[in-house]
Amino acid sequence: MTMPIRVLLVSLLLVAQLNPAHAAGNEWIDSFSITLGTDDNSIDATVFRLGIQNRWNRTMFNGGAWFVGGYWDVSLAYMESDIDNSDLYDIGITPVLRLQRDADISSGVSPFSEIGIGAHLLSETEIGGKELDTAVQIYSHVGVGLGFGGKGRYELAYQFQHASNADVGNDNDNVDFHLLKFAYNFE
Repeated sequence: MTMPIRVLLVSLLLVAQLNPAHAAGNEWIDSFSITLGTDDNSIDATVFRLGIQNRWNRTMFNGGAWFVGGYWDVSLAYMESDIDNSDLYDIGITPVLRLQRDADISSGVSPFSEIGIGAHLLSETEIGGKELDTAVQIYSHVGVGLGFGGKGRYELAYQFQHASNADVGNDNDNVDFHLLKFAYNFE
């Protein structure tokens, strides 16, 4: 069984377990996401990421159809490169700021844009011939997407992500990714 199929099966099992937990009073996990992507720096890498999100309790500028909010994104990712058959795992936490249209006044459809920057811990410091130098990396992203379904229960988004060690180490072979994210909101 290939890695993408294993990731999909595990994620489906995780969603099945999280939804009843949320209904029973687990207020920290608001949504679950699956992200797939590829690099933009010729390392021929593929990314598979699972995440859970926690929406911030406060929103800003919410007097009209649009508001600014955000969420915490906690993720576990697997990355593999076909260039040298290298791979690594990545765990991260990212605060994300989002400008979003209110789904309640948009018939359940809510476009959004977002930015985020967070810390990630890698299992390896080299992939696809690129030396990342440090196991701690800073991942930043910009994204656009659309929430749909009842109260925006589902989300589909594109993210452009940049991974770098922020010049902490000797080498800083950064990597850029194009990502497609699907999220399921429990509320």
